[in-house]
Amino acid sequence: MLRRGKEPGPPAKEAKTNDTRHARSILNEPRVHEVRAEIDESIDKINGKIQRAEQMKVHTMFVIGRRDMDADAVSVRIHGKGNLGAKARSEAIADILQPIRERRA
Repeated sequence: MLRRGKEPGPPAKEAKTNDTRHARSILNEPRVHEVRAEIDESIDKINGKIQRAEQMKVHTMFVIGRRDMDADAVSVRIHGKGNLGAKARSEAIADILQPIRERRA
């Protein structure tokens, strides 16, 4: 079934593979700088993943949706502050690395 105004996307399995590939490319950038990072690949819905990360007191979360992928951006959430909105991928990663570099100096 096609929805009006939307072009058909890739098959579900292919789309999931592309999403995972994109998420892993973002994941590798902080890891290169020895920043601990991981992907939540559970089958939970996004709200459940965010809630679990908040309970685990994860400081910074990148939420990557379809619009974020298209714009090469990430939605940033900070523990205790909530959603900070979408930022360019490079800007969001630089924001994480800056305080780490300052502490190491």
